[in-house]
Amino acid sequence: MTPIHAVLPRSTASESRLPALLRRVGPGLLAALIVLTAGAWAFGAVAEEVAEGDTARSDQRVADWLHGSATDPFTDAFRAFTWTGNGGFLAVVVLVAALVLWRQGYVRDALFVVFAFVGAEVITFGMKEGFRRQRPFFEDPLATASSFSFPSGHSLVSLAVYGSIAIVIARHMRNPRVAAAVVLVAALWILAIGFSRLYLGVHFLTDVVAGYAAGAAWLALLYLTLEARSRYTSRYRASTNEYRPKAKSPAAVRPSRNGPYDA
Repeated sequence: MTPIHAVLPRSTASESRLPALLRRVGPGLLAALIVLTAGAWAFGAVAEEVAEGDTARSDQRVADWLHGSATDPFTDAFRAFTWTGNGGFLAVVVLVAALVLWRQGYVRDALFVVFAFVGAEVITFGMKEGFRRQRPFFEDPLATASSFSFPSGHSLVSLAVYGSIAIVIARHMRNPRVAAAVVLVAALWILAIGFSRLYLGVHFLTDVVAGYAAGAAWLALLYLTLEARSRYTSRYRASTNEYRPKAKSPAAVRPSRNGPYDA
């Protein structure tokens, strides 16, 4: 009998393989690949525009408008949001989350959260030193910061930390609606932190956008790495168990005349 792939056109045969490939990869890995590609591209595009000075005027206009529109109730609220994106606060959040996950037996999830935080901090420091962009300047600033501006560390690290925790929680939720709600709340919180940096006048718009892009790309890359390692380990263990000789049942083992050391 002629195989079906020999009868079907090449395009139809390739289309029939696509669902099977998607099932093998899984929606999580596929989404991570898309986020990694989009995040890396977005950061590269923004970084190029910033390096060439093409965004200087638009960035300054947005910063001036937000600074002129600041009012006390909103200022206090956004100071609270920005505090939840500080490195010290995020370190405590990561420590607590990692300890809880570790005690529950979710070692890989704990490492995912820790690596997300540490890697995001390293990426932020390296990029700030590489671009060395000055922060917005105002005669009556609402907040001050001493490090360089590009990219926004609050945006990058908070996305990595809160995003990783949201992913871990969502993966263990049986109700898809609850999982989606967890991710939505985390996303809104991360956006509020980024906007607080714009409102307080310590970052330009492109700083925050680049921080989100780099943070998303890093989180996706870390997820892909840990997931690929987990799948490889599972397949390796399965293959070794398959070829491992099966132990004989006690009834099949005859007693040895020379005792347990019979050779």
